[in-house]
Amino acid sequence: MKEFQMSLQPVLARGVRYRWDEFRQQHQLLFPEGLLVLNTTGAAIVRLCHNRSIEQIRNKLAQSFSDADLGPDIHEFLERLVERGLIQWCADPEPRLQD
Repeated sequence: MKEFQMSLQPVLARGVRYRWDEFRQQHQLLFPEGLLVLNTTGAAIVRLCHNRSIEQIRNKLAQSFSDADLGPDIHEFLERLVERGLIQWCADPEPRLQD
């Protein structure tokens, strides 16, 4: 992965929010058109997104998953969320309140 990509910061798109659904025991991304159920790893990545670069997310997750290089997997997962309009790339995102 290129160095400039590792410095990009993913943020939830406007109108998208993460939640833990206690009743269904699911990690979810809620958005106006519906919801996306996340597995545990996907939820860990999403919860680390705000104000962190991909490099920082990778370093944080490496503490829990020390046996693998997660950088490419993290980037691929986030790119799929970008394609769905759930995540946006920012070079230096402005802090905002959760929608």
